[in-house]
Amino acid sequence: MLTLEQMFDMQKELDAKIVREKGLEDYDRLPDLILALQVELGETANEWRGFKYWSIDKQSRNYCLQCRLSELPHECKNPLLEEYVDCLHFILSIGIVCGFGKMFKRELWNPSIAHGPRPLFASTFEAITRFDSYYIKTQNNYELIFNRFAGLGECLGFTFDQIAEAYAKKNAVNHDRQANGY
Repeated sequence: MLTLEQMFDMQKELDAKIVREKGLEDYDRLPDLILALQVELGETANEWRGFKYWSIDKQSRNYCLQCRLSELPHECKNPLLEEYVDCLHFILSIGIVCGFGKMFKRELWNPSIAHGPRPLFASTFEAITRFDSYYIKTQNNYELIFNRFAGLGECLGFTFDQIAEAYAKKNAVNHDRQANGY
């Protein structure tokens, strides 16, 4: 299974390809990466659905809809995990842009699930906002995002190995998208 360091390396390769092919060498991507992370975290919450008190359907989208609708062969998808991994791509990219990437090892994936998904979503958003609002982006503030996000993943029921496998699949999809004019 992938290590966290390998995921950083994979993300660095994808980011370099995008920067090179899109001519973004002199472009400050950090503000866009932070906004993209916030958007993807919102999409993850939307797939979790636990905050939707107004809805009868509060079940997390952590299952494959095709599996429920058809017995035909297909690639099984977990929408909640896919959105979560989209966030991970942006978190890794932020770390790379800020020079924090190589400092992380598996043991730094330090989840804390003490309070449940709703507070972990809120505290992850808060950590992202804190990181974005400081003029100097600190490693401590980045680690705060990282660890709250790790805790959220564990709280949503994902193991590190599931996350790593889903990350590898989505990274390959992202490379394919770039090769095909995304």
